Amino acid sequence: MKLLALRCPNCGAHLQPENDAIVIACHNCFIPVAIAVNGPQRMKIWFAVSKSNQEESNNWVPFWVYEGRINIQHRETQSGWRTKDKDSDRLWGSPRRLYIPAWDLDLHSAQDIGSRLIVNQPEFHFVDQPAEYKLTTATVKPEDAKRLLEFIVLAIEARRKDWLKDLKFEIDVGKPQLWALPAKGFY
Repeated sequence: MKLLALRCPNCGAHLQPENDAIVIACHNCFIPVAIAVNGPQRMKIWFAVSKSNQEESNNWVPFWVYEGRINIQHRETQSGWRTKDKDSDRLWGSPRRLYIPAWDLDLHSAQDIGSRLIVNQPEFHFVDQPAEYKLTTATVKPEDAKRLLEFIVLAIEARRKDWLKDLKFEIDVGKPQLWALPAKGFY
């Protein structure tokens, strides 16, 4: 067994992550820190704000963000309606940003938040990391984010009013980025 000191790799401050923490912000120098098996490591987080909401925020929530597409291979409904398939094709027919909440949420809330962002595709622009901020602890690993994305896609398709019976799809994405978005509106 190997014990590692949980100290900030930037300033040396003592870190106190929660048990399931993946990424936290140092309480002293505010750099994002990944809690890795070989010790705390500096982590790149992209801070982004909605172009429609320029309010400054001190509270941020983490998201895994993929650039990619969902390839619907088979979509069957109870009634055989085809018009709703066109809605599905319109949504998934081109690459898009896929947002997965990375903090501790129940499955329903994660599906709801992820679905809204994926369907609406709000425009974000990156901002400098705030000098001081509070980052909600990231608890979802990147490999788990892709699994959660499957549930989000299912939730989006199940909400259509055509009585979904069967759905088969592939997720075609690259490596995710960890984004921090202002917490207002997500709690």
